[in-house]
Amino acid sequence: MEGPTKISWKALEHEHREKTSDWFWAVGIIAIAAAVLAVFFGNILFGLLILIAAFASILQGHTKPRILEYELSRKGVRVGDTLYPYSTLESFWVIDEEINDRIIIKSQKTLMPFIIIPYDSTRVDPEHLRDYLLEYIDEEELEEPLSQQIMEILGF
Repeated sequence: MEGPTKISWKALEHEHREKTSDWFWAVGIIAIAAAVLAVFFGNILFGLLILIAAFASILQGHTKPRILEYELSRKGVRVGDTLYPYSTLESFWVIDEEINDRIIIKSQKTLMPFIIIPYDSTRVDPEHLRDYLLEYIDEEELEEPLSQQIMEILGF
């Protein structure tokens, strides 16, 4: 008997944490201090880059995560409107925790080496996801990249 042609579910694109006004003040003060320091050392462009990055972080901190549709199909892995064909993916690892269930997929792309896909284990069976992905790509124990862990610590 052949398995399903696709598995799909909806989930938030990331876990949202409300940010207090103290968080925004801290980002602003740190950014201004770092920009002043960069200008003091003669690197005006870097100081400007720090201020732009802080502004973007503050804007990102205000936005609520969207609900995206995730799909595993014979064509590849779809996240929202973006399809990642299996030919561009190397391996995966399904993490089944009580709070933060996710699939980590290792990509061949240099600028986006890992794709992290959240799922709810009460709605989607992690073994079913694992068995489906094993038909197309290898399983390899993967850990979240350091950049992702830092973003979670900072509240993104």
